[in-house]
Amino acid sequence: MKIELTEEEVTALIEALGTWTEESNLTNEEWLRRQDIGADLDMDLREAWARKDDGWDSAVDAEINAETQMFNAGVKAREQQKATSRAATRREQRQARDK
Repeated sequence: MKIELTEEEVTALIEALGTWTEESNLTNEEWLRRQDIGADLDMDLREAWARKDDGWDSAVDAEINAETQMFNAGVKAREQQKATSRAATRREQRQARDK
C-alpha cells in the first residue's frame, strides 16, 4: 500500500503519536505497548518521508523481479530434467504397457 503525505501531514501524525503514547489514564502494560507501537510508527514515518524520492522502491521491485525470474528458470530447468530422465522414460513405458 502506498500513501502520499505532505511534510505537514507527516509532522501532524508524529505529533499525534506522541500524544497517543503519553495519555495519562493508561495502565503500565498499555503504556508500554503504545510506546513500542508509537516508536516503530514514528521511525517508519520519518524514514518514509526521508526516502520518498530516492528510488528505493523501484530498486527493491527490480531485485524481487530478478529473484522471481531466477526461481522460475530453476523450476523450468528441473521440469525439463525430469522430463528427460530415465525415470520419466520408465513411467512412459509403463503407461504405454498399462493401456
